[in-house]
This record gives sequence, C-alpha cells and structure tokens, in this order.
Amino acid sequence: MADPHIRSPMDFWDYLTVILYRLGFCVATIMVGLIPFYPEIAQYGLLVAGTMLASSLHLYLKSIRLAFQFVIWLGLLCQIFGFAEVALGAVFAVIAGLCYKEYFCFRIIGLNFQPILLPLLWLSLLFNWQELSHILALICSLLLLLLSIQKWRMPLHFDIGDKQKYQI
Repeated sequence: MADPHIRSPMDFWDYLTVILYRLGFCVATIMVGLIPFYPEIAQYGLLVAGTMLASSLHLYLKSIRLAFQFVIWLGLLCQIFGFAEVALGAVFAVIAGLCYKEYFCFRIIGLNFQPILLPLLWLSLLFNWQELSHILALICSLLLLLLSIQKWRMPLHFDIGDKQKYQI
C-alpha cells in the first residue's frame, strides 16, 4: 500500500494506471448496482472493472499484486469458456479484496464487510434470490460509491507512494 506523505515523481504510466484503477471502482459501482436487473451486461462491465483494477494495482508486495491479477485472469478465462458464474465470483473476489485493502486507507464503515457482502450477492444471484440480491447489490454499490468518491478526492500520487519499496 502506498505512503501518502511521500511524493515520488510520476510518469505517464503512473498517471494512467492510477486513473484506470480509480475508474475501475467507478465502473464496478455502476455494474454492481445493475447486476440484479441486467445481469449479462453488468457481468461484462464487472469483468472490465475487475481487469482495470487488477491490472493497475499499486501494491508494494509483488505476490499480492500477482494474486489479484491471477484471479481476474481466471475469471476472464472462465467467461470465455462458458463458466459465467465462476467468472462473476472471480470478479467479486477481486473487488472484495481491494475494498478490504482500501478500508485500511479510508476507514469507510462497512467497506471491510465487502468480502462477506459480495460473495453473498454472488450466491443470491446464483440461486435467484431476487429480493436479497436487490438489497445486497444496493448496499455493495453504495459502499463502492463512497469508496470511489474518497479515491477521487485524494491526489493521484497518494496511490503510488514510495516507488523504491515496490517489489518488481
């Protein structure tokens, strides 16, 4: 996780990846809210959001960065090979994990419960529990909205931190 008090010089790729990461949360916010109503469209949007998030993640620990990227790759492959439910689970795992990570930055109440809420949303969609999926989608989407707002309120360099601490 980045150190906000350190301002490393940023190049084009730093700006691009920070913006893509933050936009990934915005896309996820919209698509999680839409998933009970337009599941197929929302699923593709969530795959895009998950890819934006995992590919643009700034974490010092290489193993954790790669774990998020591996999960989204598995999700994309599952979608290609017709395992849409597993693909959605993979995307929710990435988003839930990153929400948990961001909880330690922003302390948004409820954000640390996304690793529980998103799997419950996945199950409710899987078993066609419509009322529950509507409620969970609303809660998860609102939490993602709060996170997106908080992310965009801070300077871009906060996401980068000290470049010397990154494991390559």
